[in-house]
Amino acid sequence: MYVYSATTDFYMPITYIASCDNDPVCDAVESLLSQNGDVVRVTPKAVGDLRPKVTDCLVVGLGGAEDAYQLDLLDFGLVQFAGCRPPGPILEIAASGRIKIAGISPVISQRVANRVTGFTGPLPAIPIGDWGVVGLGTVGTDVARRAVANRSKVSIAEIRTPRSGILSELGVRRNSLDLLVAGSDVVTLHVHAGPTASPLISERELKLMKSDAVLINTSDTSVVDELAVEQALRSGDLSGYATDCPGPTFETPEESLVSAGKLVVTTNPLTNQIGAPQQIARFIETNLKAFQSGGQVQGLYEPVDFPVAGDPSFWSSRMSPRQD
Repeated sequence: MYVYSATTDFYMPITYIASCDNDPVCDAVESLLSQNGDVVRVTPKAVGDLRPKVTDCLVVGLGGAEDAYQLDLLDFGLVQFAGCRPPGPILEIAASGRIKIAGISPVISQRVANRVTGFTGPLPAIPIGDWGVVGLGTVGTDVARRAVANRSKVSIAEIRTPRSGILSELGVRRNSLDLLVAGSDVVTLHVHAGPTASPLISERELKLMKSDAVLINTSDTSVVDELAVEQALRSGDLSGYATDCPGPTFETPEESLVSAGKLVVTTNPLTNQIGAPQQIARFIETNLKAFQSGGQVQGLYEPVDFPVAGDPSFWSSRMSPRQD
């Protein structure tokens, strides 16, 4: 489907929105974009029937979207993911470098930082302890900034050289993953899922952690070995664990761990918070306009290679692309 302009003699770009019917973010995106442009709402399974041009964009929302990721998205000029956690297939396409794929990290990073800080309330976390932030992308940076503002000492583990000046700006130091988990009172994860992070925190890393430390995971279920975490909580080798992306082990939280203050689990997406759908929709609208005008798209997923020997991250057990 294309829209032809007789006055300008070219096809006008179309934005396709692939999501289920009950998707508050994509509902807000459709409402906003339809005021000024050509928008087509489709089901994820219908993406394969589209014949887009490189000037067209695809906004991927919720509801069976895995089907869309398995299709060839390379004909779109930009794929804008509208959820918090992009599945592996969409990251693999981004890693190929053949298409621009963007996320919403720049617009939800403050909300993630608020959630992470909130988790330390019910957990037995040391009030002003040493924080270890794994992944210094948009989200990890805001989490580190919040921890520094709370007068905590912060170290980071990052697979690639951080943005110039960011370490001195935040007053944080860079460590390998092993040194970070061994020396932190709070370890918080802000990386994408991927083959190098499945899991990133396993029994090995948990044994390196302090017995009174807490672990926070707002990244993805796969980056943590939940069975190992459960065992560490029961044995006292780990003081607490909080997550908003529980897998099978913690989908139904163990009441004894919850009542003991060792486990905090929420399944409420940040995109469901009051005002979030409209805020995200405005961000997506800005991103699409930037793409169509040749401007800078924010939140692009970038290919990341393993560090070379001599880079501090090289000595990490496993690392993964930062959360951008």
